[in-house]
Amino acid sequence: MEILSRLVSKQIWKYPKLWVGFLRCALLTKPQSFNVLLQLPPPQLESALNRTAALKAPLVVYASQPNIKSSLPRSVLVVLGIAPDPQTSSQAQTGDTSNSGKDVTVENSKTGETSNSDKE
Repeated sequence: MEILSRLVSKQIWKYPKLWVGFLRCALLTKPQSFNVLLQLPPPQLESALNRTAALKAPLVVYASQPNIKSSLPRSVLVVLGIAPDPQTSSQAQTGDTSNSGKDVTVENSKTGETSNSDKE
């Protein structure tokens, strides 16, 4: 595992052929490789989980343990789906608010009627 950890510090993901081999090693050595995978920056962790789907479920179970979860950055927990993504939830709320006014305007323009809220 020390070799895999060193490869993370050398940014193995920048070398596509080596990255594939790294992910294969991580898959073959799970669950021992989970600590190494959790050292990856969030974008690379997400890429690893997308490329090697068989790693995600057991890694999520491992990372959900209280002693492990408490040591992980929130961004890693978001990638794993353990914590909600604050950007997604705020965008959804913002989208709902801004779309509701537009929907009223569209509906009113179709009917030709103007509501009191449009006159204000």
